Formats: sequence, C-alpha cells, structure tokens
Amino acid sequence: MLHNRYKTALVLSGGSARGLAHLGILLELEERGIRVDLIVGTSMGALIGGLYAIHGQASIVIERIRNLVESDLFSRAVSAVAEEEAEMGPDGFFHRFMGLFKKGVYFTHSMIRPALVSREVYRQLMTDLIPDHSIEDLPLPFAASTMDFRSGDEIVIARGSIRDAIAASAAIPGIMPPVALGEKLLVDGGWADNVPVAPAIAMGAHFVIAVDTTLEVPGLGTPPLSALESLFRCNEMTRILLTRHRKASADVLITPEIGRLSWANFAAIDRCLAAGRAALAQNIDTIRQRRRTRRWRTLSGLIHPARSGDWRHPFAFL
Repeated sequence: MLHNRYKTALVLSGGSARGLAHLGILLELEERGIRVDLIVGTSMGALIGGLYAIHGQASIVIERIRNLVESDLFSRAVSAVAEEEAEMGPDGFFHRFMGLFKKGVYFTHSMIRPALVSREVYRQLMTDLIPDHSIEDLPLPFAASTMDFRSGDEIVIARGSIRDAIAASAAIPGIMPPVALGEKLLVDGGWADNVPVAPAIAMGAHFVIAVDTTLEVPGLGTPPLSALESLFRCNEMTRILLTRHRKASADVLITPEIGRLSWANFAAIDRCLAAGRAALAQNIDTIRQRRRTRRWRTLSGLIHPARSGDWRHPFAFL
C-alpha cells in the first residue's frame, strides 16, 4: 500500500514484563516531539501500542497499565507462573520449563486444561483494560500480530475489535487461552513475528522505528546438557534467528537495557519505563537524521518505501 503522506511507524515487540519498557519509549517520543502515524505490535507491544492508539497519551496508558499490574485479578492470573519464575530466574524457556515441570506446575496444570489462566479470567482482564473500539475508528492506525494455531501462519489484525486483536496477540500459548476469530485460533504473535516490521511497511510506513525488548537465550557458548535441552535450545535459537532477520528491515532498532529482568516481573514497571526512556533518548539524534534522509529520498522518488521487497514474508491481514 502506498499513501501520499509520509508515514512513520512504531513497531513494538513482545516480551511480557520486559515489554513495559515500551511505556518509556512512548513517553519520550511525546516529549521529544516525534510523531508516529502507525503502530504495529506483538503481545505486550500490541497491548501497550493498542492502548496508545485508543487514548493518544502515554501518561494515560502508563496509568492503565499500572492499574492492571497492581490489580488483584492480574495478580491471581499470573501468580502461579510468576512465583515459580522468581525462583528459577530468567534463563530462557528451557530452564523455566524444566524447573516448572520438575515442580509439577506444567505436569499438573497443562495436562488438565488448555491454559494456566482461565478463559473467563483472561476475558475479564481484557474487558477491564481495553475499551471495545473498532480499529478502523481509531485516531491512530494500529495492527496486532498474531499466529494462527491451526495453520502456523502469521495473521495481522488491522480491523475489527481492538480488544479481540490485543487479546489474541497477547495470548501466550499454554498460559493464556487462544482466541477464536472466525475459523482461526489465534495466539501470541511473538512465535511468528516478534518484531513485526514487515506488516508496518505493508501498511504504508515509509520510516520504521522498532523496539525489541526480548531476552535472548543465555549460555549459547556452552553445549546443551541433555537431549531435551538440545531440542528446546534449537527451538529458541530458531525464533532468535527469525527475529533478527525480521527486525533488520527497521530504519532504527532500539533495544532498551533492562538486564536479565524476568519476563514475569511486572512489579518492575518503573525500572522498565526508565529503561525505555533512556533508550529512546540515546537514539533520538539517529531517528531524526535517518528520518529526514529517508523522507527526502522517498518524496524525491529516489527509493520505494517497500525497500526493494526486503520486507516480504508470508503473513495475512485480517
């Protein structure tokens, strides 16, 4: 899609609690006078980006997210996983899985129900947090990346209920229940495209600022200790390599320095917010310079906003 007006897109990754750094990114963008014309997000990035598309003010989004993570309903929803995660540390999915499996958490829960958080609780969380607007009616264009459990395809939701779109994009498999939309069964988009730069370009973005808050697998310099660890490490490495490839098309890539913060440590909202602000501030000169250059070259007809097709990979809009 090509549009006459030059568009800047903000792409926000998944990352669970680590994705709270997106709050600082949005606040700093506002204070620095950097306007975005489109937001595309995955998982936590879809949640925060979607709320920003609705309210248009970072301070309101921060307040809504803070109220969410401090609520009793949210605490009950994440406590089973968060308590175990605090003991295990943030050392990759394999280590979390094996620790939880040994303690019986996944063994007992995953064998008897499809998700650790019930469908009713998840629906109530989304209802309390997200006004049920139509994406087409939002003042700021928005899309959420998801994955279809049935086909494995990346599905980008750019119309319809924003509450459903965010709920689907944030539905971590095994923890949150999948969301049915039509014939599709949708889950967390991070498994297909954790930094959805390509959908942003396909929606008409000429300049893309991408933010990646994920934690890569630790200990890659050491050999796996078991056959099962080999399997899980390969799975995570595949996701890492895919994400590296996908986010390479961004004009500016921002990676907030959050350290080894656990994906379940939602109490660290202020730490994440500060990290996001600092990361944006460090990149502000690069953003302004590159945006001016690309804007001039694009509007002069010297380059195509699709960047010679390097953004193309299989996904479908819904």
